Amino acid sequence: MLRSACRINAHRFHPRMPATLHVFNLRPYSTPSEPMKSTEKKRIAQEDFSRFGWKSVAAFIASGALLYSYFAYEKKKLADVKAETSQRDQAVGKPTIGGPFSLVDMHGTPVTDLDFRGKFMLLYFGYTFCPDVCPEELDKMAKVVDNLKNLRKDQTIVPIFISCDPKRDSIESIREYLKDFHPDFLGMTGTHQQIKRVAKAYRLYFSAPPLALDDDDADYLVDHSIFFYLVDPNGKYIAHFGKQETSDSVTEKILEFLAAKGL
Repeated sequence: MLRSACRINAHRFHPRMPATLHVFNLRPYSTPSEPMKSTEKKRIAQEDFSRFGWKSVAAFIASGALLYSYFAYEKKKLADVKAETSQRDQAVGKPTIGGPFSLVDMHGTPVTDLDFRGKFMLLYFGYTFCPDVCPEELDKMAKVVDNLKNLRKDQTIVPIFISCDPKRDSIESIREYLKDFHPDFLGMTGTHQQIKRVAKAYRLYFSAPPLALDDDDADYLVDHSIFFYLVDPNGKYIAHFGKQETSDSVTEKILEFLAAKGL
């Protein structure tokens, strides 16, 4: 429906004003649209919420997964760095103990560490003129050897005595000395330089006074560390035991080492 409005001002009605014709724009006549039903509004709102809600949830889950992966990666990288640092520190802080040796046994036979491959060695450094410490430690070693033989019924360990007083400890004197402790003991000696090399390899301290180098004097004491060393069948150092250890505690620790190697 069209509606128009015209307004004509005639001169005859208003003699002082010119006659004008005002024509207003024509526009279609329409009735106001009906209000949207409430159920339709709810449906549209639900669709919008469903569409945007699921997208938001998916985006949140994806973001969470990415963050979790990132932090897990960073945590693993940090753990790897710590482990590497710890291993490096241990490698730097742990001294190398043990090594090859070339000596003469109490039977006059040249021996090296290679002759004992396949067997454990229990090494002790001392000298036959030692008044008290060496006999006590050799007695303890003898008990350890007997304990292991009784518990394992095999020749698991070779007990070895290495003299750190080569000037006075001859082959014969070492052989007679060790008879008082255990029949399985094997004594060794060598030149002063040979003894120094093996002692250095095992980080063992020993020091004789100047009298020890004087052929005319044989009355002196040798200062030395009080340890015996456990060496595995491959010639690698495993552990050392000090004066405070008992024969039972040493036996127990050696059995633990043997069990760890499946022996």
